[in-house]
Amino acid sequence: MPSSVVRLPAPIASVARRIAAKDIRWGDINGFIDLHIGPRRTVPLVGANAACGFPSPADDFMDRALDFNELLIENPAATFAVRIAGESMTGAGIFPNDIAVVDRSRTPVDSSVVLALVDGEFTVKRYRRRGKRVWLQAENPAFKDIPITEDTAFEVWGVVKHTIRVL
Repeated sequence: MPSSVVRLPAPIASVARRIAAKDIRWGDINGFIDLHIGPRRTVPLVGANAACGFPSPADDFMDRALDFNELLIENPAATFAVRIAGESMTGAGIFPNDIAVVDRSRTPVDSSVVLALVDGEFTVKRYRRRGKRVWLQAENPAFKDIPITEDTAFEVWGVVKHTIRVL
């Protein structure tokens, strides 16, 4: 098989070596990251809504336990989380230090929020497509869109399904 020399950021080069050695497959995100899966934990879900206006009487019962794995993850083998840095997506309600839940099994469609690798750097942006034209759109007017051309090294790593804000 022919080969060529390319420059990659060290973490991506490490993943490429593991793929070439058939140590991991592209589709299994767990192989890309050092992942430790701990025990499943649930929290009680109160059976009443919490009013954000005037207080309402509390119900005297609890609903079933809420499992955040069930709530946030559709495909565990293709799902991972990434911490957000930067302010280019604040208009979409995605802020620095939020945690994005990314699903690699989803195919992006126009207006999906995606985690993409562009010229060796990761970014979270809105995926835009019109005909054959593709670009990544920031949701903050202080940031420019990123046009994707045939000269751009570009790969969508997954679709952002949820974001979590830790206060």
